[in-house]
Amino acid sequence: MTTKSLLLGTIAGIAVVGAAQAADLPMTKGEAVEYVKVCTAFGPGFFYIPGTDTCLKIGGEIRADYRGFGGSGSGRVETTVNGGTPTVTRGNFKWGRNNDRTAFNTQARIWFDARTQTDWGLLRSYFQIDADSHPISHQGRGGIYNGNTFTIDKAFIQFGGLTAGYAHSFFGFYDNEYGDTIWAPYYAESNTVNLLAYTAQFGGGFSATLSVEDGRDHRSNVAVKQGGQQVPDVVGQLRWDQSWGSVAIQAAGHQFRSAEAVDANGVPLLATDPDYIPHKQKYGWAVGGTGLLKLPFIDGGHFIVEGQYADGALDYLGAGNSIFNNYSDYYFGSNSTFRAGKGWSVVGELGGNITPVLNANLVASYIDVRYDDLLGFAGKKSFDKEFTVAANLTYTIVKGLTIGAEVAYTRADFNLGSSSTTTTDGETTTTVTNTKATPNIWQAGIRIRRVF
Repeated sequence: MTTKSLLLGTIAGIAVVGAAQAADLPMTKGEAVEYVKVCTAFGPGFFYIPGTDTCLKIGGEIRADYRGFGGSGSGRVETTVNGGTPTVTRGNFKWGRNNDRTAFNTQARIWFDARTQTDWGLLRSYFQIDADSHPISHQGRGGIYNGNTFTIDKAFIQFGGLTAGYAHSFFGFYDNEYGDTIWAPYYAESNTVNLLAYTAQFGGGFSATLSVEDGRDHRSNVAVKQGGQQVPDVVGQLRWDQSWGSVAIQAAGHQFRSAEAVDANGVPLLATDPDYIPHKQKYGWAVGGTGLLKLPFIDGGHFIVEGQYADGALDYLGAGNSIFNNYSDYYFGSNSTFRAGKGWSVVGELGGNITPVLNANLVASYIDVRYDDLLGFAGKKSFDKEFTVAANLTYTIVKGLTIGAEVAYTRADFNLGSSSTTTTDGETTTTVTNTKATPNIWQAGIRIRRVF
């Protein structure tokens, strides 16, 4: 018994000493994990970036588009040589073999929205990138089947009233805040541009924005080359937001310059050369107004109208969305006069939720662009007039998943004058061509959309 007691006492002593030494050893247990916390300050979907006071929201979207096209119309070409009797050729506009009758595309979008509340106001950065499987050419025409593309949709910083980066132009707000067509074109400012802007809030819903925007993002110079930019565009907007809707007026200034006249080898042309372009520049401008009326008897109900007039700043009309899509801010008239293209456009939308899961929109838009005395064409005018009407329905299958259907009709009426001069064996021949066409274009399709 004495021996047994001695052994037990020895073992107990060793155990106590071991426990005391173990207490002095460094901890090997993993440190506590800082789990992601929900941020409620800026709405659903935001969470705190671990270790910071910045809230981040990551979102994405998949759009699967299936579209069909059709068209008809008539046209005529009038050719005059050296002022003689015009020769007229007539024909019908038909969907050709090189035109797509159907076209599919899938687009993936992902965006990051980071916000921090500071002593100087809200600091926000936003970035969105879009990836298309095979973008559909302009209204499905041209037989163009493009490969996979990645584009930056938006990338900007906001701090208080300051906005800097790649964002929607501050001229108008229909496209940025509504624009509820699925594919159908409408004629309003719809460009994302590089800009530096400041918005001042005056209380009572009044605000004013002054934005300096890259004029190269506002060019309409498909037909005529334009000289380098010297002065950026300046855009201003006054806005009044109330519970019943909003009212805004906007204006923009835009410089346009003729390009350097060179031959095929890049050698500058002489003033006596028939293809010589004089060095000229002017400042174009655009003005517009927007009115929004919210319809309280319909969930999300609204009626919005936006219109604008431009002289030498056609991008602000949404000219790039047209079928013709071949505009230039400037041109040369008779006696080499340097002139500006002019025009106006308007768009209107009526929409809302018919039921909690069914949304409907009706959009109508019109554009009218003209060039007086283009290339001295006998004092006649070149013009493009287009009208588009579209209707769509979108059904929410489950939260985040919708299917939408749209039908759109576009009617165009354009008259284009052109002139060319050739000299052979000392004899000069001037040929004036006037092309007139009135196409009708239909398009319809469905979009399956998943937002997460």
